[in-house]
Amino acid sequence: MPPTEPVARLNQRERRRLQSRHQILEAAVEVFARLGFEAASIAEIASHAGVKKALVQYHFSTKAQLWKDAARLLWQERNACLEIYFAERPEVDLTTNMRQGFTALVKFTRERPQWLWFMFHEAASGDERMHWLVDELTRDDYLIGDRFIRHYQQLGLLRRGPPLLFLHLITGALTYNLLVAPQTLRATGIDLSSPEGIEQQVDLLMELITP
Repeated sequence: MPPTEPVARLNQRERRRLQSRHQILEAAVEVFARLGFEAASIAEIASHAGVKKALVQYHFSTKAQLWKDAARLLWQERNACLEIYFAERPEVDLTTNMRQGFTALVKFTRERPQWLWFMFHEAASGDERMHWLVDELTRDDYLIGDRFIRHYQQLGLLRRGPPLLFLHLITGALTYNLLVAPQTLRATGIDLSSPEGIEQQVDLLMELITP
């Protein structure tokens, strides 16, 4: 039975509300990642989203709340992209699983480098936003990464070494090249963000970290 007209109108309004909220969040991701929290403004985010400032304030009570929701969106997207590789898959050997996980992280970072800029803007600040980012998002990254490193080391699939240092070396190797890819391309003509560049990067990393 089709919905009554009032229900249909309500559903349409809810869809528009969710659409405008997501549109604002996407704009916030771009502006906060580019400028950082302090330099970003609600007015600029509204302009980037193509909506009125009042609509941003309707959906998000404060700039801080908008920043938090934008950060959560990025981490949810990244975790959804990588979730399959956190668990062992019987149909895939563990070395292949690890390689595919590394490649997935590089490809996600190529498409969504904003998640790194959110961390970089706050990493050295030591302020309330850095504490929130750690408590709500990045502490879990450390815990999951630590378990991953220890498990693969115990299986003899990764070289021995302090798990935390190993984790930073791996994530740095998988993400830094993408952040400098534009200037590397201009300076050398080599595109580190191309499919071939990503494949070579992951291949070399695997050679360096596996026994």
